[in-house]
Parts: sequence; C-alpha cells; structure tokens
Amino acid sequence: MKYIQYFLSTLKRSGLARTIISEKTRISIKDYLYTDTPIKLYFENNSVLIDLNNIEGLIPVFYWDTKPNFGDFIGPYLTSKIVGKPVLNIRGLRHSGIMAVGSIIHMIDRNNMVIWGSGLIDRPTEAQIENIKKYSPEILSIRGHETAKCLSEAGINIPDKSVYGDPALILPLIYKPVISGSKKIGICPHYIHKLHFLENIMDKENLKVIDVQRDMETVVDSISSSSVCISTSLHGLIVAQAYGVPWVWLEVIDNNLRGNEFKFKDFFSTINESQASHLKVTMEEVKNLDFEMIAEKATLPDKLYDEKLIFGVFEAYVNRENMV
Repeated sequence: MKYIQYFLSTLKRSGLARTIISEKTRISIKDYLYTDTPIKLYFENNSVLIDLNNIEGLIPVFYWDTKPNFGDFIGPYLTSKIVGKPVLNIRGLRHSGIMAVGSIIHMIDRNNMVIWGSGLIDRPTEAQIENIKKYSPEILSIRGHETAKCLSEAGINIPDKSVYGDPALILPLIYKPVISGSKKIGICPHYIHKLHFLENIMDKENLKVIDVQRDMETVVDSISSSSVCISTSLHGLIVAQAYGVPWVWLEVIDNNLRGNEFKFKDFFSTINESQASHLKVTMEEVKNLDFEMIAEKATLPDKLYDEKLIFGVFEAYVNRENMV
C-alpha cells in the first residue's frame, strides 16, 4: 500500500495524474498483469507507464508502440480525444477493445474486437485471413479499397465504402495545430529513414526535417505549418492531405517499408490517385536530391473520402456503447 501511495503521489507531482488519469478512475498497482510487458496509458498528447489491476474508466485500444512513431499514436490520440478518457494499450494483454488506425488488422488475436479505419499491411496470408474470420471483429470502417478487396475476397463482411478512409483524415475536426514561423518545405522521413536524412540533408533556410518520433501534436504542428510535405512516411502524407498541405510521396525503393506500396495504395484509393505526386529514389540518391525542385511537383489530390462520415461512424459506436 505504501508503494502505491508513493507511486500516485509521484505521478501527481509530475502533473501527469491530472492529464492522464481522471479522479474517478480507480487504479491499483501490482507486479504484472498477464504479461511482463509494461502497461502503457495514452491520453490526448501524453503517455505514462503503469501496471493496472482493472481498466474501469479506461478505453482499451490495440495499437503498435514498440518504437516512437507519431502515426502509431494517432489511433489512441483520436480515441482519447473523442471519448474524453485515457486509453490503455491492450496489445499483449487479454482484453478486447478497439483497433484504430494503422496497418494492424492482420494482427488480430482475440474475440470482440472493433475496427475503426485500420488496414492491412500487405495482402494477407491464408492463416491471417482464417484468424480474421475466426475472431470475427466488428468492422466500423477500414482505411481503403485495397484492404476492402482483400477482406471481401475472403468472404469477410465490410462496411459501405462511404466511410472508407484513414481516421487521421479527421484530425482537423479534433485538433487545431499551432503554426509558428515562416513556412518551409517539410521533409518527413519514416523513422527507419530518419538518420540517413539527417546525416545527408544540409540545413537550408527553406528546408526542415520533421521528426516523426516526437509527440503527435508536435509532428502535426510541423507538417501543417509546412509549405509542402515531402514524405517517406504514410501518415506524413495523410496528415498533409488532411490539413491541406501539398505533398510528394518519396519512396525509398532499396529500403522500403514493410508491404512496399500496399498501404500507400490503400490510402490513395480514397483520393484521386491520378493527381498524387510520387518519386522513387534510392538511399544513395537522397543526399543529392534537389528538394526545392521536388517541392514544385507537390500536389493536393481531390478527396474521395468524407471525414465527417469517418468521424460519425465512430461517434455512433461510442454513443451506442455509452463510452462517454
């Protein structure tokens, strides 16, 4: 008991108790909960590690968090903002809950899951399809038509295409970014490319490198205050699209992301893909790229998604389940 009181008092002094955990949320600490993995809470733009005895007052969300990456935190961020409660990451736990945003549908490993705007990372294997069928999640919406095609071919029921789209596209309905300074060309490498870009891009007055491993709102602020976003990160492009910033997909073909083009094509299926700007380069070519010239090719494709419908389908679920 003394340890619990010490932990809570420390948390309170840090200021996180006010932001992460409501007064009504009952928290108790023990050594482990089903797993040796630390339990992670995420609320709006903050996170904290704790061990929990129960999840009353928390929203269980399945999301990837093995490395800092703002795109992986969009799901818990939006969920906590909409519901107004802290999010508990249930990846590795036994609880059911929500899979929101990200290429994570193939990871489903339990019953009674709800999918909101997630997608597949690649064409699924037969084993992955059988798992999805076995656990039969409730699908509120999915990221795009590539995911829809794979699921539909496997005989899995999918929602009407009117709600297709990555939930990151609703961010402007939730968060107003902080814009400061003069607008520069934003270069947004995925974290697997980040060090190479930092080592090889010379500082220039009109260029900035956006660090996707910073907190969600800081990255969104940086992208939305750019004149153009040149990104190897999928969510760099999606956030730019959401906030009306012209963008270029810079695909690093010899150090590509898992699934290669699949998840990008999934997103592109919810915009006018013919208007998308796409440049393929190698890692070696990055250090000699003329980013000013690339920026001139940036576009803001017409949208085929409706962010209000993407928001609405989740809001209806929240109201149905009396989560607020």
